[in-house]
Amino acid sequence: MSTVVVVDAWKECEQADIERFSFLSTETKLFGSYINNCLPHLRQKHTIVHCADGREIMDEIDTSNDIVVNDIKDITTKGPYFFCGFHLGRCIDRKIKELDKKSYIILNLSALFPADKKIKIDKNLNYCYYSYAGGLERISIK
Repeated sequence: MSTVVVVDAWKECEQADIERFSFLSTETKLFGSYINNCLPHLRQKHTIVHCADGREIMDEIDTSNDIVVNDIKDITTKGPYFFCGFHLGRCIDRKIKELDKKSYIILNLSALFPADKKIKIDKNLNYCYYSYAGGLERISIK
C-alpha cells in the first residue's frame, strides 16, 4: 500500500504570512476542507500520513484514522509517496527532498503560496492528478 502525505495543514498560519495575506487563514481552511473531502476515497488504497512539524493540525482535516508524524523522517510506511497540502514549491518540495524516496506531488491537492506563481513548480519532480474516477494518475509538467 502506498502513502499519501498531507503536509503542513496547520491549525494556525504564521502571523507574518497573515499580515501579508489577510485571506490566508480562510483560504487554507477551505482548501483543507477540500483535502478532507478527498481523504476517505484515498484511504481505500493508500495509507494517510499527516506531517505538520509538531504543530496542531487544522480542525477541517480529520486525522483520526491516519498516522500523524512530527518529522518527515519519522514516516515508516511504504512508498511510493504522494504529497499534498501546503505549499507547493515550498514545504511540500522540501519534505520530498528530506524524505529522499520515490515521491509524487498531487497537483490538484496542493496549494501554491499566495506570493508564488506557477514558475515556482519544479519540473524535475514527479506529479500526478487525483480524481474519483481515475485515482492518482501520473502527469507531466512542461
